[in-house]
Amino acid sequence: MSSCNHTELSKRIGRSGEDYLEAIGHLCHRNGAAQVSDIAQMLGVKKPSVTAAMRKLADQGLIEYHQYAPIVLTAEGRNYAERVIHAHTILLRFMIEVAGLPPERADEAACSMEHILTYEEIQTIGTRLTPPAGQPEF
Repeated sequence: MSSCNHTELSKRIGRSGEDYLEAIGHLCHRNGAAQVSDIAQMLGVKKPSVTAAMRKLADQGLIEYHQYAPIVLTAEGRNYAERVIHAHTILLRFMIEVAGLPPERADEAACSMEHILTYEEIQTIGTRLTPPAGQPEF
C-alpha cells in the first residue's frame, strides 16, 4: 500500500475487517457502492454487526460511511480491498487447480489461508500458476 504498511494495517483491522473490506470491494465493483444489507447477506451476519464494523473501518479511513447511505471505499480502502481480493483469487485458483479441491471447499480454504500468509507469500504462489487466458501474469 502506498503510505501504509500492509502487515500493520492487517493487524489493526484483523481478519473480520479484511472479510468486510473484501465484501465491500466485490459489491462496489458490481454496484458502485455497498449497502449494509448486502454486506450482511454476503457474509451471513446480522446488520448490527455490519454497522459496527463499518464504523471501525470508517474510523480507520478505509471507507466512507454514513448511516443509511451507500458505503464506498476510500483510496486506501480500495487498495487494501483489491489486495485481499487478489490474494483470495490466487489462493482459490491454487486450491482448485493444484490441490484439486472442489470449488466450495477451495473457497473455504482460501478464506482461511489469506489471513495467515503474507501478501508476498501469496504472490509467490501466484507466480507458479498459469495466468488465465487474456490475463496478465501476477
